[in-house]
Amino acid sequence: MGLNMSKANIVLKGLTLSLMMGFATTHVALAESKVKEPVSIQLKAFKKIVDNKGKVQFVSSDVTKPKDIIESRATYTNNTAGSIKGLKATLPIPADTQYTGMSTPTGALASTDGINFATPPLKKTVNGKMVEVPLKDYRALQWQIAELPSKKSITVVAQTKVNATND
Repeated sequence: MGLNMSKANIVLKGLTLSLMMGFATTHVALAESKVKEPVSIQLKAFKKIVDNKGKVQFVSSDVTKPKDIIESRATYTNNTAGSIKGLKATLPIPADTQYTGMSTPTGALASTDGINFATPPLKKTVNGKMVEVPLKDYRALQWQIAELPSKKSITVVAQTKVNATND
């Protein structure tokens, strides 16, 4: 009935590894050229836990199981001497997870393909009728940052749920 534990356990690792691979390539190139990227991105993922008193915490964890809530946080930092205008801060929804509808800051756009973004709730036509796209079909969120001042950061956050076999 449950998701294969090894599959569930790799959700966070897979997200981290895929992002680390991209960042590692960027950082190697930066180290070789000694030029800092205009915007750096730091991605972290945390598992939601609730203690016996009902207190919610988000903790680092390499182990997940079906229905765990994962909070992804991407911090975008402006490394330049001037403001950056029109920044698109994008946060992917990892495979084997589904978006819960919880994100900050408000105003995120959503996408089912990671390319085309629109204001949620997303809609599609099914049998000639306009219907809402289920949150489980969202694959990325994007925030339109009008201006990110010099040496400042913004963090975007989204919560996802680890899929069970019937999700």
